[in-house]
Amino acid sequence: VLARSRVALCREDARARDARRAMSSDALGAHAYARLRFDDVSEHAVSHLAQALQWHRGSAFEGQFIAQSEPRAGMGCAPPHVALVSGLEGTGLGGEGVTEALRRVASAHGPASGRVLPKCKVMQNGCVLVGIDCPASLRIAQALSAALPGADTYYASQRPDQQLITLGRFAGTDAAGFAAWLSESLAGQRTLLPELRCVSVQLSEEAHPFPNPQIALTGMSGAGDGGGLGGGLGPGLGLNLGLGLGLGGGFGGFESVSSFSTGGGGFGSGAASSGTAAFGG
Repeated sequence: VLARSRVALCREDARARDARRAMSSDALGAHAYARLRFDDVSEHAVSHLAQALQWHRGSAFEGQFIAQSEPRAGMGCAPPHVALVSGLEGTGLGGEGVTEALRRVASAHGPASGRVLPKCKVMQNGCVLVGIDCPASLRIAQALSAALPGADTYYASQRPDQQLITLGRFAGTDAAGFAAWLSESLAGQRTLLPELRCVSVQLSEEAHPFPNPQIALTGMSGAGDGGGLGGGLGPGLGLNLGLGLGLGGGFGGFESVSSFSTGGGGFGSGAASSGTAAFGG
């Protein structure tokens, strides 16, 4: 009887270990979120803007911005993206369940177009965000939120004028001044701001060790959205960051200028924080 009891206990322990192992291999890392990814041209354009901002010279904010792709920004070197759904742990699903929801939504929505806007916001943690005009990305966030009950609905609940993407981190002290300066510097150059082509959904790097491949948007919904926007910002376009802030020396096509046009102020001239999700990965 004692021997049989020991065998039974060993079997139960083995089953428990197998269950924990299966759960571990399917578990998402803490703070994982779902995001919308751009095509290579759009991704390069947004990265180009962030790098130009990091290396610009001659303003009161010289050397105070760090691009998101830089390890020292403390943002996980995340690629440019639009955040869709956070708080995935609230769904009670493992990685497989969340990925299956991503696949269903991706199969129902096609690639979407949008544009970066000259509106800058700086969060209390220094995260630098710029506005985007991309209605289809909001619809994808809403569809994914509906497919993942229990997740944070912050992004899905946004108005179109509240949509943002991360450029990097501000390391200075005058966050309000930096936001106003960047908004004004970009306002007169709308035609040169990056255009966005959203082509896939993906879990963030925080999902690791669970894999996070990009899942292509293959549906018809959203196809052609964005009013016929063309390609993104490419080499040779003379986007400048304000009076005397042009980046010479052949850096990605940025050239020096002696003046710039001004436009409306940015919506994020303060450093107030909003929302609950982590921007920038």
